[in-house]
Amino acid sequence: MVYSDRVSTSGADNQIITGDAVLLEVRPARVPARILSALIDVTIVTVLDLLWLYVLARFRGDSAALFQSVDLIGYLLLSFGYPIATETLTRGRTLGALAVGLRVTRDDGGVIRFRHALIRWITFWALDFAPWTAMMGGLVCAILHPRGKRIGDLLAGTIVVRVRAPRSAIELPPVPEDLAPWASRLELGRVPTELLTAARQFIQRRGPMLTFPRQAIAADLATKIYARTSPPPPRHLEPEDYVAVVVAERRRRESDRLTNDRSEWVPTSEELPPGWR
Repeated sequence: MVYSDRVSTSGADNQIITGDAVLLEVRPARVPARILSALIDVTIVTVLDLLWLYVLARFRGDSAALFQSVDLIGYLLLSFGYPIATETLTRGRTLGALAVGLRVTRDDGGVIRFRHALIRWITFWALDFAPWTAMMGGLVCAILHPRGKRIGDLLAGTIVVRVRAPRSAIELPPVPEDLAPWASRLELGRVPTELLTAARQFIQRRGPMLTFPRQAIAADLATKIYARTSPPPPRHLEPEDYVAVVVAERRRRESDRLTNDRSEWVPTSEELPPGWR
């Protein structure tokens, strides 16, 4: 079994550190989902503006200047008022974001305020979706940014994340019988919880991964775990199988510990004194 000394940073873009130094794993919204959300919101604004124009036309007076002024005021109120109000009141979700399953949060994972929504949507109409940027400024910025941020997100200090529940986690494979004696003697006390969590997530998500990145991630995780455990694994064990065994053994020990704690603190009916059964 050959391991390398590379350090993986592939998950850095999917992490948020809160003000209390708590590490959160997030799922940044993909560009197609953001485009669909923006199209829904722009369509809603356009429909509302057409309705406003229709109402004004029904009650139009003799003054063309007054009509144009009122129409412009209504357009500005709808274009800025609708998205800013909905994002502020719903804590980061317009109707488009709600339909697609997205939410706007601060860079530290907190709830956005009025000022965040104000900056985001002023920038949206002024730069991201403006005629002088060919209505492509935000799209180009989101494609180039590792977290898919548009210009408004950069200025407001926000990020758009996916909030819909992910698929059910895949069951972890058990420890093979021929490796059970070795796994039971593993010393896992020096392995950080974050590393074990990353290993578990890799084992659960490895199915659709391509061969090369899958082997590279497995080797990276195996190297880090191998340096903190003993005794060494059998020579024939591949890095991916080694990580899977470690994760399965950790899960087995946690399950046994929870079972023992429950049996220790919760007496059975036969153990209860008379009158308490």
